Parts: sequence; structure tokens; C-alpha cells
Amino acid sequence: MKDRDDNPRQAAELRRRAEEIARGSEAAAQKNIEALSPGEMRRALHELRVHQVELEMQNEELRRAQVELDGSRARYYDLYDLAPVGYFTLSEQGTILEANLTATTLLGVARGALAKRSLSRFIVAEDGDCYYLHLKRIFETEIPQVCEIRMQSQDGKTFWARMESAVTRDADEIAICRTVISDITDRKRSEEALEQQSAILADKNKELESFSYSISHDLRAPLRAIDGYAQMILRQQGDTFDENTKRHFEVIRSNAQKMGRLIDDILAFSRLGRQSLAMSSLNVEELTREVWGEITAVESAKPLNLQIGHIPPGMGDRSLVKQVIINLLANAVKFSRTREVPQIEVGGNETGSEIMYYIRDNGVGFDMRYQDKLFGVFQRLHGDDEFEGNGIGLALVQLIVNRHGGKVWAEGKVGEGACFYFTLPRTA
Repeated sequence: MKDRDDNPRQAAELRRRAEEIARGSEAAAQKNIEALSPGEMRRALHELRVHQVELEMQNEELRRAQVELDGSRARYYDLYDLAPVGYFTLSEQGTILEANLTATTLLGVARGALAKRSLSRFIVAEDGDCYYLHLKRIFETEIPQVCEIRMQSQDGKTFWARMESAVTRDADEIAICRTVISDITDRKRSEEALEQQSAILADKNKELESFSYSISHDLRAPLRAIDGYAQMILRQQGDTFDENTKRHFEVIRSNAQKMGRLIDDILAFSRLGRQSLAMSSLNVEELTREVWGEITAVESAKPLNLQIGHIPPGMGDRSLVKQVIINLLANAVKFSRTREVPQIEVGGNETGSEIMYYIRDNGVGFDMRYQDKLFGVFQRLHGDDEFEGNGIGLALVQLIVNRHGGKVWAEGKVGEGACFYFTLPRTA
């Protein structure tokens, strides 16, 4: 063993000669063996034994590698066959070269019977041109393509399929197409149902617009006539009326005007649900000051005190958010009117992905048991003899805020004021 280590070239030569002896005929082997000295014979046998051990080790490594390869191949085919989508390998002519089990289930054909058949046989005739164009583009451009077509299984069942294809090459460098087909029938049905629902809503909107037109013209015209004639009678013959008669005519005019305002508010409420939002970044503090200036220009009977705290910017439709602030500030002014010094406070806080704004007053407040009625259409907690209004304003506020993805709520206590909150998205 020492000699072998000291002279590796000699050892390799002996191994070569030993291998030649082993591979040769019996007569040639006998002749070659006789040519060896006893020492060379022992060393040659040793080299053969070492070589045999090495071969056995290599065979064991090959066996293990084969076992791993077989396991990987089995796992691959499990994933391939049991995938929730159909896998196909197609030739340039559209012939099925290979398919997984899901593909055979989709088409209702056994794997053995599916090979060498044209996939076009399973395409609904009306969608054939779309399929052929899809296949043509794949092989011409070698760019992945997607199409949605109707397919038909062997038993005649029709389903919508999404076809995603890409070109690759086989071992002989021949172009082939790998295609994934998924059943999208449920999605298509949902889309069709949604389209039908959209068409119904469009018809309903047309009816609503027609109804709004009728309210706008057919109802307002008689109201204007009532108000106009009552005013004309008072102007022409009012001097001959007693005070009670004059008061009756003023009541007629007042109610006609109130009805007109109510119609305007109903129209505004109905249009708001169909109005698209023009979203932009809003300086809510600047908008609040603008609205306050408009309100105080009209409300001059009593001094008003407004305290503006920190008001963060937000995202929203400027005209609609302004309407929210108008309604809430106007309500605060209205319900604080009975106080010697009306106090109104506006501010806001950042809360996660949105901004919370509040408008607080020291007015008459409300009973929290009835807070759910605050934002209902025509829902009022005070009579006309206490405070004017028609029950539309807060409903408009809620509709606008909800359309912005926010929420609105209120807190209050009878005789101690109220605070209204609403949220808007944070600026980008």
C-alpha cells in the first residue's frame, strides 16, 4: 500500500493493465497474468479491488440519485395532474401533445384518447376564429397571449374558459405551445348578472330623472301661482282686508314658499345619489372660514362666536363637502340662537387613514335616545313653532359623507348643546 502511495503513476498503470486483463478473453488474460511478477500480481489485484469498491460507491450514488429523481418526478406529476387548471401542450397546428388530469376532466375525455386530437374540436364554433387568431399570434410573436372563449366538453357541456398560452421549445428545438385553461363560467355569469343589474339601475335612474322633472316643473308651477296670486291679491286689495284675512293670506304664501323649498331639497337629495365625485385635496379650514363668512352675512340678529381649532386637510369633492359644512354650521347657529352668546367650535383630528372633523355648539341639544332619527329624511326632533326646517339637511350630510366612504354621528344633551362628527379620507 505504501508503494502504491509513493508511485501513483505506477499504481494507475497497474490498474489499467488489470482492467485490460479483466476485459480480455480468458486466453489473453492468462497470457497477461503470466507476464506479471508475483509482486505486480498482488498490486494489480489490490487495484482491482479498490476499483470495484469505487464502482460500487458510484453505483450507490447513482441509485440514490435515481430514487430522488423518481420522487421529484412523482411530486411534479402530482402537482401537474391535480392542479385546479387544465394544462395542455400543443403543436403549432393545435394538436394536443400532452394534457394533465384536470384538462381531461374539463373536456370529459380520457388522457389516452385526448392525445393527438385537435383542441379546436372542443371550441364552440362561434369562437373558433378567436382561438385560431390566439394560436397564430402565439407562434408568430412568441409573446404570451390571453383570450376568453367558450369551450364544449365531450358530453356537450359548454363553459367559459380563460386561455393563457406561451411558446417554448422541446428537446429538438421545435416550437410548442404551453396552454393553461381555467373555467371562468361563474365569473362570466356574475358579470352578466351585474350588467343586467346595471341596465335595470339605468332604467330606474331614467324613471327617477323623469319623476324629478315632473316635481321640478309640474309641482313648482302651481306653487308659484299660489304664492303669486296671494301676493297680487294682498297688493291690490289688502287695504280692504281685516288683519285676520291678511294673516291668512300670509300663511298661504308662507306655506307655498316652504313647499317650494322642500321640493328643492328633495330634488337635491335625489340628484346627490347619482352625482359623480370630483375628489381632490381640501383645505377644510379655509372652506370652514368661507362658509362661516356666508352664514354670518345673513345671520346678523345676534353676535356669533366661532372658535376654530386644528383642522387637518382631507380628500373629497369640494362642493359636496362644503354642503356638509354649510348644513352643520347652519344647524349649530340655528339651535344656539336661544343662547345669550352662541358658542360654536370647529376642529379635527387625524385617526389612521381618515380625518375626523367635529362641529360643537352650546345650543338646545337633543336627547341621545333619539339620535338614530337625526339623519333620517323628514325626521325632526323639534316642531316648526320652535325651529324652522324640513328634515332634509342632516340626511344630505349623511348621504354625502357616506359617498366619500366616511361616517357621521352626533352626541348631545338636552339644554347643553350638541356635537356633530364626520370623517373624510386622509390626503394622499
